[in-house]
Amino acid sequence: MYKDLCNKLFKLNKAKTKKIHIFVSLVLVLSTFSGVLTAFAEGLYQVKVVIDGKWYVYNTMDMKISEFFEKENIQIFDKDVVDTNIDKIIDSDMIININRAENIKFLIDNKKEVPFTVNDTVVGVALKEFSKETGNNIYLEEGQSSAADVVDDMTIKVASFREETKTIKEDIPFQTETIENPNLPEGKVNVKTKGENGIKEIKIKEIYKKDELQSKETIEEKITKQPVKEIIEKGTKKNTIKTEKGTFVYNKKLNMKSTAYTAGPESTGKNPGDSGYGVTASGMKAQKGVVAVDTSIIPFGTKLYIEGYGYAVAGDTGGAIKGNKIDVFLDSYNDAIKYGVKNVDVYVLGEKIS
Repeated sequence: MYKDLCNKLFKLNKAKTKKIHIFVSLVLVLSTFSGVLTAFAEGLYQVKVVIDGKWYVYNTMDMKISEFFEKENIQIFDKDVVDTNIDKIIDSDMIININRAENIKFLIDNKKEVPFTVNDTVVGVALKEFSKETGNNIYLEEGQSSAADVVDDMTIKVASFREETKTIKEDIPFQTETIENPNLPEGKVNVKTKGENGIKEIKIKEIYKKDELQSKETIEEKITKQPVKEIIEKGTKKNTIKTEKGTFVYNKKLNMKSTAYTAGPESTGKNPGDSGYGVTASGMKAQKGVVAVDTSIIPFGTKLYIEGYGYAVAGDTGGAIKGNKIDVFLDSYNDAIKYGVKNVDVYVLGEKIS
């Protein structure tokens, strides 16, 4: 009986010890969980993000703002403005302002649309930014204000302008100078120095608006080649020839086909005693020194010097004497036959100088 009582007491103590162990374990678990909650609560921050005036509240752990944006899928686009350094560590009750950029279009010359992004600005500033970034030279079309606020999806109408610099070449005409040359026969000219045009380079600035030329101006002129003056010599030396009648100035020199004739029937068909015998067509006496000519070339009365014949006067005509022909008078038929047919120089005489 004593043994049974001892066994019951042992079982009872064992059960109590187990309950105590369970209780102690539960206390330890609760204590650990409470520490975790406390630690979690201590590292959790409330962050307010304001995007274009709209408020958003986030609870986040200790991290950089850039990491927070990535975790919460908050995208930052080109030209978006964030008022806080994104490398900064998040603080409790932090407010982050994000100003989204506006997507706009520039319509150039009513032809070409070019997308562009700006942030919280006015039309005039957007125009300058666009010109700087794209290299487009543009100005605002009429009816639009440069002070107007830019809004998302806005279309700004602009016109293009450009400046072009061109260099053209232009001839500089040469001048001509005439000088007298006493050693050159009168009526003759000689080009002593051949003239050459000069060259001038002209730099011109042209301004185009909407691909239409608006104005142009010369900004520089430069002579790259000087013109060369042309020098012409004019002869002043009198053309003279000595004759048996003296020295004469001659005005013209002709090369003519020459024949000879007499007053007899072999040349004129007239004999001494016939009417008109020994009288020329001009009324002059037929004698040596009188010659027959084509009066359309050499008028009657013209004083001549004929090579191989001598001084003469145009005073007769003949049926065969047409054009560049001359018939000289000789006293005898035999002399005329001996004279034959020849080409001679005929000088048309002017004033007698000695």
